[in-house]
Amino acid sequence: MSLTLYHSPGTRSIRVRWLLEEMEIPFELKSIKYDGKYFASDEFRAINPMGKVPALFDGDQLVVESIAIMEYLLNKFGPSSLNVGPEEKEYATYLQWLHMAEGGMANYIAVSFGNKFDMDPYKVSEGYDAYCRYQIEKALGFLESQLQGKEYLLQRGFSAADISLGYTLFFAKTCIDVEFTDTVTQYYKRLMSRPAALVTMADVKTS
Repeated sequence: MSLTLYHSPGTRSIRVRWLLEEMEIPFELKSIKYDGKYFASDEFRAINPMGKVPALFDGDQLVVESIAIMEYLLNKFGPSSLNVGPEEKEYATYLQWLHMAEGGMANYIAVSFGNKFDMDPYKVSEGYDAYCRYQIEKALGFLESQLQGKEYLLQRGFSAADISLGYTLFFAKTCIDVEFTDTVTQYYKRLMSRPAALVTMADVKTS
């Protein structure tokens, strides 16, 4: 089997496993309990020098960073209805949410979560934590407006952008005290009820 995914339940590797399940691509799963000390060890850094999950091996080719891995899989193992090309009308919206889910939301959630539990190296000032919360709430407000009249982010239906954002909403829901509007809540429920999501999330708490 050429694809091997190093995965830890509850982490950003959810995005990659979920996409693999949606695309029905055969892969070997190496599931590892989250352990910061192990991830920082020489043993794991021989797998991923960044000391993180996900790490995907395609043969001997290592790919890291969850959204980069998603794009790699979509482009190499497509065509897939989950991908959106530059010739399509909703390409900009697709690309925007594929990346905003991480850069515009999940990074702020990670800082606020780490600060909440006094975790090194995430300790920040109250002012910066408030800034992170502001960015999260602002992004959720934008999401609310974007979902009006749609079941998913795109009018055409479910895409990899929904997977990317689905993990971010899971992260926010389970790790920090953030309220979702009814529109966002119903969207989140639709995402988590997908068969591939149920398989992916079976080993983590989703409520």
